Amino acid sequence: MTGIPETWIPHRRDDGELVGWIDMTVAEPLLVPVDRLGRALDPVDDWHEAEQALDGIGLRFLMGRYVVDEGGRETVVRIAHVYDDRIVLSTALTDAVEDVGREIVVPFPAPDTLREA
Repeated sequence: MTGIPETWIPHRRDDGELVGWIDMTVAEPLLVPVDRLGRALDPVDDWHEAEQALDGIGLRFLMGRYVVDEGGRETVVRIAHVYDDRIVLSTALTDAVEDVGREIVVPFPAPDTLREA
């Protein structure tokens, strides 16, 4: 699967920024919050709990460091961009001008080969 399933309902912060989705069908009658990287969180009983779970995570993941497996070689990366069909990673771990790095593109939702460092 790549891209956003039709069963995912967007959830946005108060400022309109998308922070994830709520899937009402995959674990009926429970709801499954899905973070902005497309990773399912633990199922919850109601809509309010699902929103709280997503709001609690927010977009903090953008500040973290990750490890991506590139065919047996692990590379430390950060998330540069998240699109509805792909995630762009960068080996540049800072925003310094001289830290150019290279881009690595993985599909959305985030594959198992991408994990927190």
